Amino acid sequence: MDTRNKGLLLSLIGVIIISPDSLLIRLANIDDLSLIFYRSALPIITILIFLIYNYQKSFIKSFFLIGLPGVIYAVLYAITHICFVYSIQNTAVANTLVLIASAPIFAALFSVFILKEIPSFFTWIVIFIALLAMIIIGIGSFTSTGLYGDIMALIVAAGMGFSMVLVRLFKNKDLVPACLLGCLIAALYTLPFGVNFNIDQNQIFYLLLMCLLILPIPFMILTIAPKYTPAHEVALIFLMESVLGTAWVWFVINEVPPINTIIGGVLLLGSVSIFIYQTTKKIT
Repeated sequence: MDTRNKGLLLSLIGVIIISPDSLLIRLANIDDLSLIFYRSALPIITILIFLIYNYQKSFIKSFFLIGLPGVIYAVLYAITHICFVYSIQNTAVANTLVLIASAPIFAALFSVFILKEIPSFFTWIVIFIALLAMIIIGIGSFTSTGLYGDIMALIVAAGMGFSMVLVRLFKNKDLVPACLLGCLIAALYTLPFGVNFNIDQNQIFYLLLMCLLILPIPFMILTIAPKYTPAHEVALIFLMESVLGTAWVWFVINEVPPINTIIGGVLLLGSVSIFIYQTTKKIT
């Protein structure tokens, strides 16, 4: 398997793992700041285990090796985590995931100006189709009451796009330790405002599942995959979360998306599936 296909496969695994994230947020039913705290503090455990296993005696040294790029990545990591919670709690799940699905467009634009990586004509077509799908999904869904959540989702999309470009720009650096630093920054952000520690057993279960597995593993993958594959291509794969995440919420808690969301979702999933097939098939 060549490096590009490796990056695409990692991205596909990551998006499948993270797809139930929005559903678990709904099921946990916790206030914004407390949710941000738990989603930031608990993943530190998983990331810590990975780093200790991967670096062993060089564990401490790995944090110093991230340098300024790692610090920037950590701040972006914290911002996207914080804004995602504010978005999902203040607008419809479909709105949040659809707007975040614009990350490939941001990644492609940042890649052009920062990396001088010009996406292929085929990739631009897929991005255009994805944008069209997002517009279809968004018709009739965006309300004035959810405007704040929508804006937060766009910030997440821009942050994710820039983060992936940053990883590719500094592909010689391992920025996974920056994920831990980003979690720490986001957790510290919530402390002055107060965190609710009075949670029941069901909430604990959802938080542990979400924060120890479903959240940290895909974001570590997102930190690694752009080393092998152009950032906008990784973002295109992660764009599938907008469909899969909406489907989870629909099937489990019956938050039924409108017909335009279903049509746009099929178009979105189809375009990304074609992209995956075209970019991973062997050239004979």
